[in-house]
Amino acid sequence: MPRKNGRPPAFMFYAGDFLSDSKVLTMTMPQRGMYISLLASEWLEGSLLNDTRTLKAICGQHPNFEEDWEIVKQCFYEEDGRLYNKRLELERTEQSKRAEKNSKNGKLGAMKRWNKKDDSEAIARPLPSIEKEIEIEHKKIKKDNNIKTYLEEFENEFWSAYPRRDNKKRAKDKYVQLRKSGTDKNVIINGLKSYIKQWRNAGTEREFIPMASTWLHQERFEDELISNMQTAKKLTPQKKKFEYKCIECGIEKSFDEEMYELCECGEGILEDKKHVMQELARNAAKQRAGKPGDSSLVKASTPDRSKSESGEAKDFRKMVSGLANSLGA
Repeated sequence: MPRKNGRPPAFMFYAGDFLSDSKVLTMTMPQRGMYISLLASEWLEGSLLNDTRTLKAICGQHPNFEEDWEIVKQCFYEEDGRLYNKRLELERTEQSKRAEKNSKNGKLGAMKRWNKKDDSEAIARPLPSIEKEIEIEHKKIKKDNNIKTYLEEFENEFWSAYPRRDNKKRAKDKYVQLRKSGTDKNVIINGLKSYIKQWRNAGTEREFIPMASTWLHQERFEDELISNMQTAKKLTPQKKKFEYKCIECGIEKSFDEEMYELCECGEGILEDKKHVMQELARNAAKQRAGKPGDSSLVKASTPDRSKSESGEAKDFRKMVSGLANSLGA
C-alpha cells in the first residue's frame, strides 16, 4: 500500500491494552467507534485539527457527536491548535526508530556482502586490546549488577504492592526495561501508590484493575489521577440493587437480583418499592380530596384499610391469601 505523505500506513494495535484502559472501559460502543476513527485519522495526517465540524465529519456525522465528544476528547491533548494522542505518538516514535535501525543494518549488511568499501579498509574489525577487553568486562559486570538491583526492586517494592497477581513474568520484564531506559524507581513506585489509593477509595474491583504489565507498558505512573473521588466512583461499574417494600406492614428489603416472594408478615407480598410508594401517594391524595370535616375523611385515615382501598386492591389481597393457603403458608 502506498504511503501518504511518506508516513507508514499502519500502526501496532495492542488489543489487551486497549480493552483494559480505564477510559475505554467507560465508553459506549459509539464512543469507541469515534475514538478508533480519530486515532486512524491522526496516524495518517500526523495530528487532528481542533475543530468540531472537522472532527464530526471524520466520525461520519455521528448524530450525538457533541455529547460523545466530551468523553472521547479526554484521550487527546491539544498543542498549537492540533490534537494528539499520547500513546499513538509514542508508537509513531518507536516505529520510526525501528525503521531507521533496520535501514542502517540493511545498508551495513549490503556493504559487507558486496564489499563496497575502500580497498585499503578491512571489512572485519581488529581484535580489541587487553585494556579494551577489561573495560568491556567491567561494563558487563556493572550491567549485571544493575539488573539484579532492578529485579529486587520489582519483587520487594512493586510486585508485593500491586493488587493484581497475574502475568508476573511479563510485568517483571517490562519493569526491568523501564529501569534500564532511565525511568526513576521513585516515579514508578509513587505512581503505583497513588493508583492504589484511588482504586481503594473508588471501590474498584480487582477484575477492573489492569494487569501490572499493561500498567507499566502504558506508563500509567505518569498519569494525572482524578482528584474528585465522587467522579472516580461514577467511572467504576456499580452493581444494581433491587429495592422492595410490603404495602401491608411497610417492611423494606434489598436484593442483588429481582425477587418475587411473600412478606414475613403473611399479609402481603414484597413489591417494587417505587411502585408501592406511588400507590401510597395515590391513596393519600384520595384522602386529601375529601371535604373538610367530612366524617368519611376521618374514617379513611384510621388503620381500617379495608374501607379505604379500592375493590381491585381487596381482590388482589384475597388472591395472594389464597395462593399462600394453597402453598401451605
